[in-house]
Amino acid sequence: MKFQCDACERLVPLETYRTEAGGLVVTCGRCGVDSRVGPPATTAPRTEVRAAPAAGSAPVPVEPPSDSWSASAPVTPALRVVRSESVPLTDDALFEPPPGVCPKCVAPRREEALSCPQCGLVYVNYQPEEHPLSDVLADAWRKLAARWEDWDAHDRLMTLAVGRGELAMAGRLYRIRLARAPDDAVARRGRDEVVRRATLVVPSSVEPAGTPSVFRRLKTVAVGVGFIVVLVLAVLVFQHLRTLSAGY
Repeated sequence: MKFQCDACERLVPLETYRTEAGGLVVTCGRCGVDSRVGPPATTAPRTEVRAAPAAGSAPVPVEPPSDSWSASAPVTPALRVVRSESVPLTDDALFEPPPGVCPKCVAPRREEALSCPQCGLVYVNYQPEEHPLSDVLADAWRKLAARWEDWDAHDRLMTLAVGRGELAMAGRLYRIRLARAPDDAVARRGRDEVVRRATLVVPSSVEPAGTPSVFRRLKTVAVGVGFIVVLVLAVLVFQHLRTLSAGY
């Protein structure tokens, strides 16, 4: 079980707590701020004072206090306990969108629609092989699913995805998780973090996954040949100018 800290808004394991003045106090292990839950408000008795009846008048009946009345007192907000929904750890559950969503962007899909209003995909034209997932990211996602509550593991996976140029695919995996478990707070936070990182301009020195080594070799050869051609042309121009100057 975890609770959400009011100060840093991080999910922290609910491991230890203490009581103070009849309330529950939980200390966040990340930022050290205490989250408090006060005791429930008690119903105070209501006392009504009636003026004495005048001489010769009928007595005024005194109404008993109503049980529905309660004293107005500030209510301490409850501790926000967050539970993550469990999802099967099979490859179908981890990597395949469930029925009723777009197979590409995992947006909700209407039965009569022929294309996705979110990404524009025509459903009959979808080809899974056009959106490959690298073995490295797939293996990291399987390991993350086994320790889903560990946010540091989520952070490492996103860093890996950024370095490999697969941040969009990581966002798709989080959306698949949310499609299968809509109330999963960790998956929702991961999806939002992917969007935040996607808006940052982070230069990466790591080449995207799947770049063939033959392309790198051809690029190196082309650069070398171009340098040699430029050098030869420079020598020829220099000799031609030297010949012209000798003729004069």
